[in-house]
Amino acid sequence: MKTLVQRVKSLLKMVLWMGNGYLGRRFFLADPDKLTVLITYFDPARMLRINHQLRNILKCNFVERVIISNHNPRVNIQEKIKIKDRRVKVISQIVKRGCGFRWQIANEIKPSYLVVIDDDLFIFPEQLTRLFKSLLAEPEIPHGLSGMLCFPDGSYEFHDEENREVDFLCEIYAVTQKHLDRYMDIYADLSSNESVSKIVDWATDFIIISQTGISRPKIHDVGRLYRDGSFKKEGVAVHKGHLFNEYMQQTQDAIRIHQLISAEIMD
Repeated sequence: MKTLVQRVKSLLKMVLWMGNGYLGRRFFLADPDKLTVLITYFDPARMLRINHQLRNILKCNFVERVIISNHNPRVNIQEKIKIKDRRVKVISQIVKRGCGFRWQIANEIKPSYLVVIDDDLFIFPEQLTRLFKSLLAEPEIPHGLSGMLCFPDGSYEFHDEENREVDFLCEIYAVTQKHLDRYMDIYADLSSNESVSKIVDWATDFIIISQTGISRPKIHDVGRLYRDGSFKKEGVAVHKGHLFNEYMQQTQDAIRIHQLISAEIMD
C-alpha cells in the first residue's frame, strides 16, 4: 500500500505532466529529418490519459505523425481521443493483438525515424527531443530511456535515468528504417517456430528490436520518467506475467540459433 506522502507525490507528478501538455513550451529542431511516433493501446485503463500524451508529443515540431493503434477491438478508442491534429492517425485492429504487432504496423508505414512508446510511459516533449537527437547522432543502434542487463544465469537487471549500453531496451524505442527492416528479417526466420512467434507477438518483441543495431543499444538520462500506476500491476503489465522470464529465455535461444544459421550461410 502506498503511504499518503507517496500518493500525493504521484498525484503532483501527474498534474505536472498533464499541465505541461497545455502550458509547456514547444520544441523545435533545425534538422530537416522528421519523426514518426507509434503508440499501441490495449487495456482501457491505460487509455485514460491518451489526450495528455498526445498534447505533450505534439509540442515537438519534428514529429511528423503520431500513429495510435488500438489492439483491443472491444474498445472504441476513437471516442476517447479529443485532440484535433492532422498529424494524428488512429488505427483500430479488428482482432485482438499483442504488443509485438506494432512492428508490423511500423513496417507498413515505412518511417525513416521511428519512436515506439509503451502505453504506460508518459513522455515530456523535452525528453522526446533529447531521445530523437541521440538517434540522429548515432543512427547505427537503437536508443531508449530504460533497459535491461541480462546475466548468464538468466537473471536480469533493470536500469533507467542513466547513460549506458544495455542488452535490451524497454518501454520506449528509437529506431531507423534499417533497424525495422532487420527486425522483420529476424521475425520472419523465427516465425517458422509458431510457439516462439506467438511469444514475440505477445511479450518479447523488445528483445528482437534491441538486436538490430551494429552494437548494443543505449539508454539516456533525460530526467525522471513518469509511468502509469499499472506499470507493475499483475494482469496488466506484460512483464509481470509468471512466465515472462521463461518467454525471454525462449526468445533469446531462438535468436541465437538464427544468428548461428546466418553466420554459417555467410561463411
